[in-house]
Amino acid sequence: MIHEPRGAEPRGTGRIAHEPLTSARVSSCEPSPTLEEVRTEAGIPQPLPIEPRRVLFFGKQKSRSCCTGGLVDALRANGLTVSWVNCSRLRRWIGKWGMYQAVRLVKHLYKPDLCFVFFHDLPPLLMEELAPEIPTVVWMEEQTRCLESSHVEYVRNTRLLCLSTPSLVQAYRQKGIQQSTFLMSGYSPKYHKPYPNPQGTFDRDIAFIGGPGHMGNRPEFLARVSTWSDLTIFGLRDSWLPHMRRFKNLHLAGEARPKHYARICARSKIVLGLNQSNDSRLYFSNRFFLTLACRGFHVVRYVPGMEEVFENHRHLVWFKTEEECRELCEYYLERDGERDRIAQQGYELVREQHQYRHRIGDILEILAGKKALWEPPVLQGPVIPRGKSPRLVEEVDEPLPLYPRLGSGN
Repeated sequence: MIHEPRGAEPRGTGRIAHEPLTSARVSSCEPSPTLEEVRTEAGIPQPLPIEPRRVLFFGKQKSRSCCTGGLVDALRANGLTVSWVNCSRLRRWIGKWGMYQAVRLVKHLYKPDLCFVFFHDLPPLLMEELAPEIPTVVWMEEQTRCLESSHVEYVRNTRLLCLSTPSLVQAYRQKGIQQSTFLMSGYSPKYHKPYPNPQGTFDRDIAFIGGPGHMGNRPEFLARVSTWSDLTIFGLRDSWLPHMRRFKNLHLAGEARPKHYARICARSKIVLGLNQSNDSRLYFSNRFFLTLACRGFHVVRYVPGMEEVFENHRHLVWFKTEEECRELCEYYLERDGERDRIAQQGYELVREQHQYRHRIGDILEILAGKKALWEPPVLQGPVIPRGKSPRLVEEVDEPLPLYPRLGSGN
């Protein structure tokens, strides 16, 4: 499906400036490298800084998370015109070769000065054609345990690779993808915003929104939580059905579409958060931001480095063990006022600093040579061993704020 370009909106409205964590360079007070400096050190031909105006965006619809629609809106909010191409839908309508020709025609007529690809939603053949000709950004906010050689080659000619898993930045650079950087996921207020609940009425104590995951032990953990709480799961029935047969006490209420997501957050006393893997430093699934954006009271499994982005018991609440999870849930279930205060402060934080338009603003500054690439911490051991996250060793003693937290004095 091809979305026609719309008029641009004013660029950079309400954006808060922030600097990324730079690990060893922070402790040594050395500046982080720009994209051009990294490419020069690696012997890669240095491109000129660019300030694009016309973007050809490739991505599926993503009807549940609306992340692709949120990124398109963010590009427009930063003053760019965007033509959105859904290659998957085109292929269903006119076949593979028809889709190829349609994309080539759109490129010829639209004359973009930037391609923006969500993960691998542009077929490899077209990526090989377009990336050497047009500066290309690939946005990858999926959590992954290992590098696929096919994807390394897929992004080799891109101008910038944006990863939401910090350990992957170092891993991709070790594979020759020097133009990689770390940017967290985000949200768009067009799709996710608070749902009014002035009476403060609740349908349940605890909600979990998401699937069982292909890593970790979400179903087992949630089954144990269900033994001592009123827990309701919102997710795809087909993915949860095998686990519901195994754990009879799991209760599934259906899928959480965007129009229902905010209502679930508003009518649940607690929204429980569990990454598929909780040992990948500074990786947060988009549900972190969606839940806070919908003003949900979020109790989440701790992720290393979380204190650099959020403040515990101020923006959300984290736990490190199942016992601590129970203690915190039982404590806050009885304290409506405290839950409301924390949910409001978490909402204000993501509204001011973690929208997709903030991420796109960072990308545009990197492309223009005005902002440095994120410098990854030092990795110890293999790059990405299968079935295990790489161990990260920081060269600083105290946690450093990745983004200045509201009201934290930073």
